[in-house]
Amino acid sequence: MAEDTGGGAGRDETAFGGYAESMAELEAILASLESDDVDIDALASQVERASLLIAHCEGRLRATELSLQTILAQHEPDSPASDGS
Repeated sequence: MAEDTGGGAGRDETAFGGYAESMAELEAILASLESDDVDIDALASQVERASLLIAHCEGRLRATELSLQTILAQHEPDSPASDGS
């Protein structure tokens, strides 16, 4: 069984859903971990899943930031793409 530990290129996005879905799942995991009756048998798998979700969300944020920077750069006065030539 191969495990994908790369930067996200080979990850199955459906395993995480969108950013909002991933954050909701993270919040549910956090609430479970903060409860007085933490299931010790599930603790390691919950922490592992949370780690994967955090990495997924960070990747989505980085990708969105780069996309926004590209879009905004096209509209800057000094940008070659915005000079109309």
